Amino acid sequence: MKFEHLQGPFCRTCGIAVVRQMTTRTLCLGWWGPLSLVIFNPFTLVWNLLAYMKYSKLPPSAPAPGRAHLDTGPPVLRRPQAYVALIPLAWALWVVSQIVVHST
Repeated sequence: MKFEHLQGPFCRTCGIAVVRQMTTRTLCLGWWGPLSLVIFNPFTLVWNLLAYMKYSKLPPSAPAPGRAHLDTGPPVLRRPQAYVALIPLAWALWVVSQIVVHST
């Protein structure tokens, strides 16, 4: 289990780029432990959503002299790595369904 945190300040474009990158990484790599599946990863995704909402409310800005904005890239759900999360989620649903079927 590994937690990553980036300190700002970020402008609107760079903040959205970082949130998209870290959310995609969370969806791809964050589900592989039992506590992560149930507690930590859902909490992290909500936290990332709140950060995204905060950055999207900022006004557009020009990059600082000599610097460029980060590339925001495609939205999270248009990145193939985000769909790796379906594997552990499907497994968890299967486990729950098996428990329900065998308990009756």
